[in-house]
Amino acid sequence: MTAKLVTLYEHNYRDPVASLRSLADEIENGVYGDVGCIGIVISSDKLTVFGMGPDSEGPSVGMVLHAGFMKLCRMLDE
Repeated sequence: MTAKLVTLYEHNYRDPVASLRSLADEIENGVYGDVGCIGIVISSDKLTVFGMGPDSEGPSVGMVLHAGFMKLCRMLDE
């Protein structure tokens, strides 16, 4: 499995509902290939973590979120 960070600059990322709808359209259109696991974190008055997809058991979602975190950290180093 490879990890890829996708920044949603072409969307109004301050509008999470529109961004998620656009992302769903892209997944449906095959932009990201065969999606097995999606991890989403919502930070509001509480922190909520969602895992979606056929491979979305807890450890897989944790791995996807951690891989994204590590990718962000590497980008800060560059």
